[in-house]
Amino acid sequence: MTRPSTAWLRNGALLGLPPLAISFGLWGSLPAAYAPEAFGRGIPTWLALAENVARVLVFAVPAALVVDAPSRGARLGWAVYAAGVLLYAASYVVLAAWPGSAYAHSAVGFSAPAWTTAVWFLGIALLCRESWLRRGWRWWFYLPLVAAFLALHVTHTLLVWGRS
Repeated sequence: MTRPSTAWLRNGALLGLPPLAISFGLWGSLPAAYAPEAFGRGIPTWLALAENVARVLVFAVPAALVVDAPSRGARLGWAVYAAGVLLYAASYVVLAAWPGSAYAHSAVGFSAPAWTTAVWFLGIALLCRESWLRRGWRWWFYLPLVAAFLALHVTHTLLVWGRS
């Protein structure tokens, strides 16, 4: 187990920072349908609330987790996480660079920033195999929460795509 004095260096919440930087850094470059006022318009209140609660949880739970020490499993986790962050960034770049493309107007392309999060969230799950709060934490405990968030987030994004 990690010593408390160094646990913050291996806190799972730190893994959420690069994707958040991508989101905040590139959000303004996305097509107009992604603007906050347009993206939230017409979304059922229950969906927006459930999505935001799930969002808070998928970013907060890793704060109670510890990133694994170097191991074979951690190497896989880092590879999945890095691939996910790169895929996520690419989903933004493609939409920003080619907003009029057939891809950007397709359901798959338009929703890519929502569903590509699955890869880096899986990386977080694979990397955070222990919790400083609870003994017996299993990496896959995080996955149902991620799946719920993704279902809500992708549904929201597809509703926006359907009216754009």
